[in-house]
Amino acid sequence: MSAITIEGLYKSFGSVPVIKGVDLEIQDKEFVVFVGPSGCGKSTMLRLIAGLEEATAGSLHLGETDVTSLTAPERGLAMVFQSYALYPHKTVGENMAFPLKVAGVPAAEVRDKVQKAAEILQLEALLDRKPKELSGGQRQRVAIGRCIVRDPKAFLFDEPLSNLDAALRVEMRVQIARLHKQLAATMIYVTHDQIEAMTLADRIVVFSAGRIEQIGAPLDLYENPANLFVATFIGSPKMNILGAGALSEVGITLSSTRVPDVSAQAAHFGIRPEHITLSAGAEPGDNRLVGEVGIFEKLGGDSFYHVDVAGLGTLVARTPPTAQYREGETVTLALDPSQLHAFGPDEKSLAGVG
Repeated sequence: MSAITIEGLYKSFGSVPVIKGVDLEIQDKEFVVFVGPSGCGKSTMLRLIAGLEEATAGSLHLGETDVTSLTAPERGLAMVFQSYALYPHKTVGENMAFPLKVAGVPAAEVRDKVQKAAEILQLEALLDRKPKELSGGQRQRVAIGRCIVRDPKAFLFDEPLSNLDAALRVEMRVQIARLHKQLAATMIYVTHDQIEAMTLADRIVVFSAGRIEQIGAPLDLYENPANLFVATFIGSPKMNILGAGALSEVGITLSSTRVPDVSAQAAHFGIRPEHITLSAGAEPGDNRLVGEVGIFEKLGGDSFYHVDVAGLGTLVARTPPTAQYREGETVTLALDPSQLHAFGPDEKSLAGVG
């Protein structure tokens, strides 16, 4: 396995820039997840690493080797796509063995590698089946097995679970996490799914418009977003954002004990739904807002109330399932001052400033 170093990478399709100067270092055996909205460049970034796209400028190293000009087969990486891309006329074992046979690996070695990969992925009983006889999760495991047998320098995953139903996604997510630990492999994973990113990654790379907005451990990004974009992208439901100007217009002042010295400089305040406490009736005061319950979502272990606050818009509060408020009911939203995030006019976090 190898570390991956990217320096000043650019990619344009014709006159349209897609990747705009990315610098990134991925450690050996690290699990890194790329996230971002559609069209942000995360899949293009993965294809550049794989060698499926040619960089317009910049360099890419695998370990100490500059692979910028090497083709995909020469880089020794393995990619798992959203589509399983299995040969329907071949068995599971034959599908997994195919890249080794093409490479001229001796038959005995092919059998050993396929058997080992099948044991890792719990596919031993399925080696003689055809893809049409498998579930979606089993087919994706075969596609991963086809990569494992090659003993690649790193694994690249391009939204591999998006075609699976919710239950299978949970199952496969756990299997991929176990696989990373078992293989001690470098893995890069592209997804739009918040839960996949938060649960799988050692580090998350947040992309927007072809640039990296922030890199960090999942909880660090959740608790300490670098800017408004990351604050509203990481987390579901997203962070509530309140404009300081709108607050002033309706005569409300917020103060953050999280960043007390810079609250006056804030152009926006942000707070997560779980850091808002609801109570019945109107009780205005410091770091308190009064609103009217709109829609609400009961999700079993949690409930999410969408509360309309005059002049400020809708805020979402996360409550335990025992909380019971009616649509149209007046409630008070108490904002935890220790969890208020402050953002400046440039939309960057003011944490640590002042």
